[in-house]
Amino acid sequence: MRTHLLLTVFCLAGIVSLASAQKNVTIPQLNIVPIDSLVKMDQQQSAASTLLDDTQFVRDNDTVRVTGVVLVKPRILTYTLARYNIFIQDTTTGAIYAGLNVLTNDTSDAAQTTQITAIDTGDVITIVGRALEFGNQPNSLTEMYIYSTSAPAFTSPVAVEIVKSGSRPAPLELAVDSFAVGTQPRPSRGEKYEGMYVVIRNVTVNSVDLSSGRFTFVDAAGNQMQMYDGSGYYTLRGHRYSNSRYTAPPVGTKLSYIRGIIIPQARTGTAGDYTIMPLYPGPGQLNGSTYAGDMVIDKFAPSITGLTRSPGLPLSSSSVSVTFKASNLNTGATIDSAALYYKVDSGTFTRLKLTLAVGDSLYRAQIPAQANNSLVSYYAEAYGSEGSTGTFPDATVPYFYRVRNSGLTVYDLQYTPYVNGRPGFVGDTVTVSGVVTADTTDLKETVSNPRLYIAESAGAWKGVAIYGNGAGVRADTLARGDSVTVTGILRENFSKTEIQVLSKTVHARNKTVPGPTTVSISGSGSVSYSLSNPPVDGNATFEQWEGVLVNINNPYIVGRNADNPNNGSGSNFGEFFIGSSATTTFGLRVDDNGVNRYYADTSASYTAKPSNAILIPYRARLSFLRGILDYSFSFYKLEPRKDDDFGTVTSVETVDLVPGHFELSQNYPNPFNPSTTIRYSIPVPGRVTLKVFNVLGQEVASVVNADQMAGTFVATFDASRLSTGVYIYQLRVSDFMTAKKMVLLK
Repeated sequence: MRTHLLLTVFCLAGIVSLASAQKNVTIPQLNIVPIDSLVKMDQQQSAASTLLDDTQFVRDNDTVRVTGVVLVKPRILTYTLARYNIFIQDTTTGAIYAGLNVLTNDTSDAAQTTQITAIDTGDVITIVGRALEFGNQPNSLTEMYIYSTSAPAFTSPVAVEIVKSGSRPAPLELAVDSFAVGTQPRPSRGEKYEGMYVVIRNVTVNSVDLSSGRFTFVDAAGNQMQMYDGSGYYTLRGHRYSNSRYTAPPVGTKLSYIRGIIIPQARTGTAGDYTIMPLYPGPGQLNGSTYAGDMVIDKFAPSITGLTRSPGLPLSSSSVSVTFKASNLNTGATIDSAALYYKVDSGTFTRLKLTLAVGDSLYRAQIPAQANNSLVSYYAEAYGSEGSTGTFPDATVPYFYRVRNSGLTVYDLQYTPYVNGRPGFVGDTVTVSGVVTADTTDLKETVSNPRLYIAESAGAWKGVAIYGNGAGVRADTLARGDSVTVTGILRENFSKTEIQVLSKTVHARNKTVPGPTTVSISGSGSVSYSLSNPPVDGNATFEQWEGVLVNINNPYIVGRNADNPNNGSGSNFGEFFIGSSATTTFGLRVDDNGVNRYYADTSASYTAKPSNAILIPYRARLSFLRGILDYSFSFYKLEPRKDDDFGTVTSVETVDLVPGHFELSQNYPNPFNPSTTIRYSIPVPGRVTLKVFNVLGQEVASVVNADQMAGTFVATFDASRLSTGVYIYQLRVSDFMTAKKMVLLK
């Protein structure tokens, strides 16, 4: 019996050693996902889902060796900033699941030893790296790091082998409905093309983001997709190349085709959008280019620019003048006419026709004076001589203003009836009054130009961020409880509404701060979301609380590290996740910008925590938690201020108390069919693997492979694909290893 056990342990040790070795795989083997999981993602667009498209190689963070043809050389895709980033595709004609993102996590000398900078588009290369998934949404992007100092580390890179030089393969011809039906992504259709080079023809631009250059487009059936601005040649953001001539095509523009790489992007719902990322520029995007370009226009829609109104702050006696420039970008064509559409409150749009006899010019329209408190929405349209039509802004999210005879309020500056989160007075000089709810001793989010918050009272839409520490302004000297009037320019900075203060008047000190409004993180209308699927900017449920002091009763700590779902040390920025119960997957991010001592993640990698930090245990419940609801880095999140924004710990789920020793419990039930629960405890943080082997010592499943904190954990093993028999499950943490038997009985 002893000999048999020793042999089993020896076999297991050998298998574990082999599992960590380099594996030769094809790109499709690295990517392929069971179709039933993808169909379930289709069906669960607005419900909680833990379905992920991770493959066995990704779950194990395996070191793999693959061969593929380079679709784009390094430094064309500049959205990853200080990294080398390429995409490769399997060389097999007609292969699916055949694309792969390959990158280094920096551009250091060590990263350059990979020789990634020596490759060019069309080269067939063999590379060795660590497989993982980027992003938390279920259909996240499969990647390979060929050099990385962050978890999972890969710091001894193998130089890229150039097998042969050649040309990029022809793009795969696809339609929009290969990725979405209407506006809903369909992983069962699109996931197989992730990371691949495709072309989509004969579509029409239907909305444009003028800050980034991204746009959405539709086919004749109304199926929608988005262009992603990852290339330095196809963006208006900071990673744009200085010699790029790219401008976003106006709404209504007809594209002969757009071609590029398919990348999933997070969005509201359980599956991310499949976007297409054009790579190389044509003459329209780069002077002297001899390439046709990855985006070719069939017919431009008229371009509408410089849309402004006067006065910016209308009274009930004000007739509002709207001006804009309309231009026809098609060769030899002109603007025939233009129109302005406006509506009052929830009424229908009225059309004001404006006609010019010749050419392009500045158009003017007069919106009649409206009653006090009216909300007036408007957009412009222009018509080309060749039959094209252009609209700006999108008619579904028009510009708007509120008529106020008594002056504007904070509510007026924040409120929007539309889904993009953009208020009506952006760019206008405004004056509002309120009480400071958070000052620079409460929050430390921006050192160079710190943000403060004011509120006119408690309630939705009634708080806003302010900034401005220049000479003669010094908004940063205001203190919590100051009653102030500020005059400044209303800005929408990175999707957050703020006032750039030009002057201020302090009326009184130490006034009572408007109390927090209690909001829910459970049920309908709550400010909660799946961590893997945050709401998009402008979501009405969340947007109404932006800048407002809110209170949440009885939240639990359900994620110690909001940027690492395994609560590991990687990507640790001090943010944690709260929910309405200890086991929920829905809740709200909590930021670490507050000047308080509370801290949830026990990982040693987060060095910004104070030396006198107060640890909130994992799965602890607080009597309350309050703070400013903020929007940053694509997340709505709570910003607690000082210690008194945290209630007392009223309970802690005992399952997470730090154990005094390693323990692997017997699975339950046992025997089982087809799934069983495995509970284990670890007294110290470390890399945890929980693997299953058959009696021959062959690995049949990896249940856990992650950095975990000290605690007690419960894992579920699904053996539906295995046959009846005895299996061994093994727990390994650093130098500790133990194993137990279990019986699958079908």
